[in-house]
Amino acid sequence: MKEAILNHYGFSRLPFGKDIAVKEVFPTASASEAASMLELGLETEDIMVLTGPIGCGKSLVLRAATGRFDTNAYQVIYLRGAIGTPAELLKLILQGMKIDPPYSATKAKPVFYDAVAEAKRKPVVVIDDAQDTATEALLALKTMTNFDGDSANRITFILAGQPELATTLQFAHFEALRARIRLSYALAAMSLEETIAYIDHGLAIVQYTGSLFSDNAKIEIFHRTGGIARAVNSLCYRAILAGAIEQKQVIDAADIPLEVG
Repeated sequence: MKEAILNHYGFSRLPFGKDIAVKEVFPTASASEAASMLELGLETEDIMVLTGPIGCGKSLVLRAATGRFDTNAYQVIYLRGAIGTPAELLKLILQGMKIDPPYSATKAKPVFYDAVAEAKRKPVVVIDDAQDTATEALLALKTMTNFDGDSANRITFILAGQPELATTLQFAHFEALRARIRLSYALAAMSLEETIAYIDHGLAIVQYTGSLFSDNAKIEIFHRTGGIARAVNSLCYRAILAGAIEQKQVIDAADIPLEVG
């Protein structure tokens, strides 16, 4: 089926897939602002928060932003959000710094503080899907950014997650942690204009120069997806697949699948 699509439309590779390079990411206004926030906060912020609905492009923003961090100054440690305890978090960070963590949680804590204080490159810990991180592990972030009253910013945490992460952090027991969060950003879905440009961009990066989707089809895709990038990718790909099977040269609104995916 892949070859049928490539042969029919002349794409250099399948469009609207996951294998997109950072330099090929479509720069929506919201994503660009979010990435800029993360870059600007690197030097001074203890904890930054990035939220957005499923499929809006949080992971791409993280890739784009961290890909521009100075590797001589910063060491990015990428973690998934299902972290159950403070001890587990400490050990994962130490492993990310290429340090064998002690088995004992009590011993891991001083090793962590010494390692961060002595690090030649500042650790930047990205916790993706942070809404799945246990309350105790999130609360531990406050003490993990304290270095005996040292005013210097030794480590930065970037919490990325679905909108419920922002809701969770509003609970009363997170008040002290919230005081450490000065920069946060909620990613927005694409506008109609951005969705149209996103579709055009997705075709341009696979070397397609024609007008495959009609204007009405692009508008229909926006209304079906609400401008959520992952949903746009799904609808566009499924429409292209059907178009190749039916030997269509132009995909119109009536050709857009009823279900997003």
